[in-house]
Amino acid sequence: MDSLESLVDVRRSVFDWDDLQVFYAVANTGSMSAAATALGIQQPTVSKRIQQLESRLGTKLIERRAGGLVLTTAGHEALDYVQTIQRSAQQLESRLGGEDKARVGEVTLQVPDGLATYWLAKHMPKFLQANPGIDLNLVREADRGSPLPAPDLSVTFSTDKSMEATAHSLGRLHYMPFTSHRFIDTYGIPKNAHDALSYRFLKLENYSPDSDLWKRRVETVDAYIQYGFRTDVSATLLEVLRHGGGIAMLPTYLAPLFEDELVLLDFDFKQDVRFWLRYMPDSHRVGRNKCVGDWVASIFQSAENPWFRNEFCHPSEFSKIDVVSAQA
Repeated sequence: MDSLESLVDVRRSVFDWDDLQVFYAVANTGSMSAAATALGIQQPTVSKRIQQLESRLGTKLIERRAGGLVLTTAGHEALDYVQTIQRSAQQLESRLGGEDKARVGEVTLQVPDGLATYWLAKHMPKFLQANPGIDLNLVREADRGSPLPAPDLSVTFSTDKSMEATAHSLGRLHYMPFTSHRFIDTYGIPKNAHDALSYRFLKLENYSPDSDLWKRRVETVDAYIQYGFRTDVSATLLEVLRHGGGIAMLPTYLAPLFEDELVLLDFDFKQDVRFWLRYMPDSHRVGRNKCVGDWVASIFQSAENPWFRNEFCHPSEFSKIDVVSAQA
């Protein structure tokens, strides 16, 4: 009898890991149907699993809004725990499978130049120190038709999740109009979005190989803007803006990095673009590639970096940047 009671107690105390897997899929795909497709199960099963997990935890993890599914505060915390569990499981598999020994050699990581310059670069020294056996080759996204070989893994804005590659959502970049103190000192402060259209705008061309993605996001606005400067290099765009060249749509993660120089134009206009970590076929099975991929995923954790969350977080909540609000 005691053995039976102990077995019951164990069953009650052990999590159903399938529920966590389903929650992770929903959080990464952004929808119940997409998660069901990725997991090869029915959508009602996904909903049931989420309800079971929320009931077990006693809190709401996911809310349905007009724009789709969003994680609650508890949901973000749960996602961080699940990602930690996943990384631990991958490390266990790697060690028992002998993959730790393979964490040497060259890995090619392809990243858009803006994220590479202003985000990955600051985290790179710590990774290189911890992984002296990995020769990391960081390259920017290539234009269509480029003869460059395919990278082992990439950070990309492309939503094409084919069967030939494994992709995991890293979060979203949230874009808002920014300018600089130098520009305002010279040309004055725009009063609102309509007034700002008369000022010089700067534009980043071909932000990713899937350029149509960004064009669909801003084509309505582009019809009203006369751009005074265009470039296909993110660092060049930011440097022109910092030195008083005009106004540009920038990702909000730059706000705390340049809060003494930039000014946020809060004119109730913003756009977001989802981005992914993509592995090339079977590359995630190689220890050194998984090591790099795990590191990339870790530096985009939403709990520590609210600017990468799926839902919008205003820059004033995580930086001291000056904000210009719209006037009547």
